[in-house]
Amino acid sequence: MSQPHGIPANAPAPVREVPLAAIPWWGVVSAALAPVLFLAGYLYAVTLTPTYAAMTTTVSDLGAVETPTRWLMAFTLVFVGMAHVATALALRPVDIAGRWLLGAGGVALIVLAFVPNNVVGKFYMRHTLLSAITFGLLAFWPAMSARMGSGVPWPIRRRVAMVISLVSFVLIQVTLWGMILRASTDGIRELALYLFTAAWPLVVVLWVHLRGGTALPMDKAQRAA
Repeated sequence: MSQPHGIPANAPAPVREVPLAAIPWWGVVSAALAPVLFLAGYLYAVTLTPTYAAMTTTVSDLGAVETPTRWLMAFTLVFVGMAHVATALALRPVDIAGRWLLGAGGVALIVLAFVPNNVVGKFYMRHTLLSAITFGLLAFWPAMSARMGSGVPWPIRRRVAMVISLVSFVLIQVTLWGMILRASTDGIRELALYLFTAAWPLVVVLWVHLRGGTALPMDKAQRAA
């Protein structure tokens, strides 16, 4: 087949971008439910805890075995985890690795709900270790969800996604070091970590759902990388 006039025969094929897959309506609902359910459960648990102090009372303390809000917080985390799993299934526009990590983070959050601290103010190894795994997955998924192309929506552009993951990991480190150093601000730091990781999937879903976009096909993206 002859080349069009003015284009050399050995010219590389043009890079092709394809429309991003649509996000189903239930994916928007599940992404919105994650931060809403967490805040609703957390705030209700606060009203049931006379000794609550925003700076020092952690989510782990509200869900400790000996507290009256134990099962309230447990099922709050279960529902938030289920919402993350549903959102991962719906996030067809992002890279498949990011979807797997978000879904795995949701499953880990469900498991974490049933591995609480035994005593308020104490951090048990199995709870702390599982928390680190859970939030590690939820922190890593944005970086792995990035796509390539000039029409990629900003939440899943590589630089933006890397920054979001970096912020999440900083929050994890700040929370862990606060526990190690027995700081007096554990409550507000852990709350920030929960809220940030619960809200970011909603940002991605809303932006991509409302604005759409294009990206390089997978084979093209791998070659461009």
